[in-house]
Amino acid sequence: MTPFWKATTRPDPSQPAHVERGTLSPTTGPLDSGDPGVSTEGYLDLGAFRLPVRADLKIRLDVDKTSGVVAAVTVQADASSVQLTAFAAPRSRGVWDDVRPEIAAAVSGGGGSSEEREGSFGTELVARVPSTLPDGRTVLQVQRFCGVDGPRWFVRAVFSGPEVLQSVGATIPDELAARARGADLEELVRTVVVVRGTDPMAPREPLPLRLPETARRVVTPAAPTPDAVPAPAPAPGPAPAPAPVPGPAAGPAPEPPPAPAPEQGVASGEQSGEQATSTP
Repeated sequence: MTPFWKATTRPDPSQPAHVERGTLSPTTGPLDSGDPGVSTEGYLDLGAFRLPVRADLKIRLDVDKTSGVVAAVTVQADASSVQLTAFAAPRSRGVWDDVRPEIAAAVSGGGGSSEEREGSFGTELVARVPSTLPDGRTVLQVQRFCGVDGPRWFVRAVFSGPEVLQSVGATIPDELAARARGADLEELVRTVVVVRGTDPMAPREPLPLRLPETARRVVTPAAPTPDAVPAPAPAPGPAPAPAPVPGPAAGPAPEPPPAPAPEQGVASGEQSGEQATSTP
């Protein structure tokens, strides 16, 4: 029986391992720390993730204000961003096919909509969720949910930025379109190394993330984001609430859509009230 995931090495051992998942078209990355030829030298150690250090990228850690636990990693490149979260997965099968409908249900429950499509990481979900800004305006947060199944881990990548807006037919200013860096972030995700560890973990349990020694805590106020487009005039009554977040038993589901300033990166800071930023 062909495994749902397998890793092989390229002829050049200095290059990252090649990842092939089931019947999907071959894709590369994120990588597993146990892959042949994979090195994390010079990478930023965030626990379950090792990220390459690049001067043109901002790395932020979304920290839960109550527990102090790092919940996700956000990388921003100009007006585009991606939020990364890692979870434990069964040894025998992937979980992305099960997680997508759960995300779609959570988005629908928050008054939004979503649709599946084929993308560079396989089947992905594009979601539109109404969100109310501090000034009372209602906007649609548009996000692209991608999933990658690895050996005993699953990575969820949530992309936001001008290219995501354009993919749903939104008209954006030329100056914002010029700041789109989605392709750079896809390339980054493909070079991320996942460290699953050997400890037994329940399927879908978040893999532990940690602050690097160079991190400092900052409070990020909520502000409009370039991933927001004006929503149709809402019906009388309160605006729909953001999509709820099921607990670990329900599996990885989307956090309520972020609303950071363009320079601030992804927006779980609006939920947690606190972030950590690392400046390599």
